[in-house]
Amino acid sequence: MSTNTNTNTKHSYKLSVKKATRRTRRRQLEGKCKSKKKLSQKLQALKNLIPSHNGDEVKTDELFKETADYIVFLRTRVLILQKLIEIYGNNTENQHDVLL
Repeated sequence: MSTNTNTNTKHSYKLSVKKATRRTRRRQLEGKCKSKKKLSQKLQALKNLIPSHNGDEVKTDELFKETADYIVFLRTRVLILQKLIEIYGNNTENQHDVLL
């Protein structure tokens, strides 16, 4: 009788470990799905900010390159505008004298 009880205990233990392992795997998969969904949402938001792709399907590495190029473009634009302000000033009195 003790051998039968011992076998049942081992079997019961193996089942509980199996269930716990399945639960852990399921939770890990759910977490991965949530993080993939968040990443996908963030990539979509980035695509919406970058004007060059016009809603077309873009690979992630291409999207990052386009983003880097767009950042450089915007920085250059800001520098040019700052230089124009330095040259022409931001004084409203000088607006009548400057012809653009």
